Amino acid sequence: MLFQYEPELDAFLEFLIWRFSIWVDKPTPGNALMNLRYRDERAVEARGKVRTGLEGPGLTVSQKIWYCVATVGGQYIWARLQSFSAFRRWGDTEQRSLARRSWHLLQRIEGFCKAASFGNLLVFLLTGRYRSLIERALKARLVYGSPHMNRAVSFEYMNRQLVWNEFSEMLLLLLPLLNSSSVKKLLQPFSKDKSSNLEGDEALCPICQATPSTPFLALPCQHRYCYYCLRTRCSATMAFRCSRCSEPVVAMQRHGSSSSNITR
Repeated sequence: MLFQYEPELDAFLEFLIWRFSIWVDKPTPGNALMNLRYRDERAVEARGKVRTGLEGPGLTVSQKIWYCVATVGGQYIWARLQSFSAFRRWGDTEQRSLARRSWHLLQRIEGFCKAASFGNLLVFLLTGRYRSLIERALKARLVYGSPHMNRAVSFEYMNRQLVWNEFSEMLLLLLPLLNSSSVKKLLQPFSKDKSSNLEGDEALCPICQATPSTPFLALPCQHRYCYYCLRTRCSATMAFRCSRCSEPVVAMQRHGSSSSNITR
């Protein structure tokens, strides 16, 4: 149910942030951490050169309202329009020509906005003004709120965040490459828990952890496996070792039989 009303919740949160920050001439929480505020660049350009670069009035009422319309209303309408067009399948070939034209128009508008945002990013990196298209259209520039301010976020916190971020990315890269059975086998000599050697666990197949419907024994250690699990592992790996004792498996024997050995 929350996923159904996600655009409304996002718009409501964005409106609350705008109402209690920009509308009352206060910086947003992120800008406050960086000691930044919005300034009406049109008034500064009309006044001429400033002394320190921090002078200048805040945004006007019209700029604040248009900022809310663009950030809150514009993003909400665009999100709803995209979800509605995807739900109605405007892009399918079976749809009417009007629906397909509307879909292609939405795709072109989205591509144009992305290209314009990328161009604005390049200009921002060159000049350091107007990080978004909305700020450039409204002439709302971010400047320092005060010339002297202590850093709100310490370098120790930032370094810790960087370390945890790199560690999590490394885990996401390595975990899919690890095999649980191989890891268990590697840690088995260092484990103090010998419960895996109990009689109850011996009745389960160490590969699929289920009761074997057709039990077979690995020779020479005589640990019990499912026939399919043991056969596929022996066929896939020529030097397959028992998952319980790490002893090389040289043959298979049906449980309860003393003569029918299946060599590898």
